[in-house]
Amino acid sequence: MPTAPEYARRSYRGRQRRRLALLVTLPSLILGTVSVGGAYSAGLLTRKPAAVCKPTVVEAPARDSFKIEVQNSNETPGEGAKVAKDLTKRGFTVTQVTNAPDGVYIKRSALVYHGKQGLDQALLVAAQIPGARAWNDGRAGTGVELVIGYGFNGLSYVPPAPPPLPGEITVNVYNTTYREGLASEVGDALRDRSFELGSVGNDPLMSFLPDDVAVIRHGPEGADAADVLLQHIPGARLVTDTREDTSLDLVLGNDYAALTPEAEIPKPAPRPEPKPDTIERPCTK
Repeated sequence: MPTAPEYARRSYRGRQRRRLALLVTLPSLILGTVSVGGAYSAGLLTRKPAAVCKPTVVEAPARDSFKIEVQNSNETPGEGAKVAKDLTKRGFTVTQVTNAPDGVYIKRSALVYHGKQGLDQALLVAAQIPGARAWNDGRAGTGVELVIGYGFNGLSYVPPAPPPLPGEITVNVYNTTYREGLASEVGDALRDRSFELGSVGNDPLMSFLPDDVAVIRHGPEGADAADVLLQHIPGARLVTDTREDTSLDLVLGNDYAALTPEAEIPKPAPRPEPKPDTIERPCTK
């Protein structure tokens, strides 16, 4: 068994050898690292590229093929109803509009809750609102729930729709004059020009228009249709009422003479072919 002085000498020599090995090995490691880095830079060695996960672009489901419930969680009164109305104009089916329960706080513009079968539907709805996100809460079916948050600042921009064609406009024709059969005569003429004919007869509001050619009554949603009909009725007046649909009332006055000759009616601009909606399904690694 080694004595204490001999043990101390052995320990000292061991420490010296370890220090020498460190002095030899450390520069080698540093030089080796630099060499490997240089080899990568020189193209002698190549790194395996990281796998890139790309979303899958697919055709979206039809806008009217699923149901949307809208909830408003911010402090703007009527925001939910407005969003529902705008989505309906875009062809979606909104079945319910409510305020979110107390305590629900969404900082972003909106969340669209969906289940396994409703991912594509939720992505399509989320695409209508900048900053919105789809969120799987495990619900059944393809229906989704849109919850409007505090960051909501309107739907995404879409170009305005072209003016409706006559075949897309329903016109009620009413007579206020003493000329019997005038409403039927004008209604038949408008039908020949492809307008959809609604009610025909005497004005239910019993208007008296002694100094008017005609009055075209319409609601806010029928303003574009009224402008189209106005092209066929020279001298008519536009009057906005509270109806919620796009129907029109053509109320004939004493100064009515005839429709504008068809040759003088501006030709509608050609409509571009509608493109199907697409969505990006998030990638899964």
